[in-house]
Amino acid sequence: MKSRKSTSLLALSTSALALPGIALADAPPIQSTASYKVSNYSEDDLERSESPYGDLERYDIDVHQFKLISPVGRNLSFSLDANHETMSGASPWYTSSGSDGEPVVAMSGASGIYDERTEVSIGASYYLSQGTVSGVVGYSEENDYRAKYYALSASRNFNDDLTTLSVGYSYSSDNIFPTDANIFNRVTNERKNSKSGVVSISQIISQNSTFQLSLNVSEQSGFLSDPYKLRDVRPKDKTQFAITNSYRHFFRDSNSAFHINYRYYHDDFGISSHTLDSSWHKNIGGTFRIVPNIRYYSQSAANFFTNIDDFMKPLNEYQSSDYRLSSFGALSGGIDFVFNYGRWSTILSAERYVANDNFAGFSVNKPSAALVEFNRFSIGLEYTF
Repeated sequence: MKSRKSTSLLALSTSALALPGIALADAPPIQSTASYKVSNYSEDDLERSESPYGDLERYDIDVHQFKLISPVGRNLSFSLDANHETMSGASPWYTSSGSDGEPVVAMSGASGIYDERTEVSIGASYYLSQGTVSGVVGYSEENDYRAKYYALSASRNFNDDLTTLSVGYSYSSDNIFPTDANIFNRVTNERKNSKSGVVSISQIISQNSTFQLSLNVSEQSGFLSDPYKLRDVRPKDKTQFAITNSYRHFFRDSNSAFHINYRYYHDDFGISSHTLDSSWHKNIGGTFRIVPNIRYYSQSAANFFTNIDDFMKPLNEYQSSDYRLSSFGALSGGIDFVFNYGRWSTILSAERYVANDNFAGFSVNKPSAALVEFNRFSIGLEYTF
């Protein structure tokens, strides 16, 4: 009885393999690049005080990622992405009131939970004199979830290539078919559709600084509840808005760059969030780079969040005890080590994430049990040819 993990939580970006320079107008690649990364995501076990009975073990996920980018002629490039994940562990099933009136969690049981996910996508970009047109199609499948998606994007350069306007659109069609549906009275087959549009503008401020502002609007419709929870009833539509600001500055004297990003998010479930992250890219000689980073996140609770499930409510009344819909804050910090040697690059990454009610910048009327803490480690290899 597992909760579906957010693809965005599991995907581990390979962007850190790129040098921390200043973003310029897109140009077609002149060489092919192949990269492979293996990562491990491991959640801390629950405390016995949070879950008085049963398993305390949570998710452990291994991720393998392969990416190939290759030029085709003078103005075209091709990309191939392939990911494979294996997951085991347990997730919160339902919440109840403990002897002290505080919420406690019943876990789904770690012994019988195992899942695999495989994703493949192919893309292409065509480079014009003043912009780029790109597209990608992909397919993802796991034991109880299948997704087909595509994305289109275009960019246009202005102001002697100092200003870039970009737009994009993506669509995903998902099928949900939970395991053990008959035994646990779950839904047997449901659908969900997601579509998203983004517009952004990037500006080169100086030889050493850039700024980007982007707006993203997404809409999900269909089955948005978690079928693996004993009682989880959510609206069938959700609209999301996000505004992101990014600033980069390169310091020539120290041969290093500072990155900072801020993101505001709101959806009609009632959740608002703030995300602030920054990183320092320090080049040491021409072959080594160290990148410490830190991130703060805070969100409000969904309108229908409850920290103790109420099984007396009608089945059509919205409620969810999913900790991801509660009000909480989170701090994470990490470090990357990048080694460049000839045509090869290697990156080693480590991250620690801690969520806590005390970190929340919003009021916490209903503290959630089972907030996540995790470690993530990865090693990646890139070859240019």
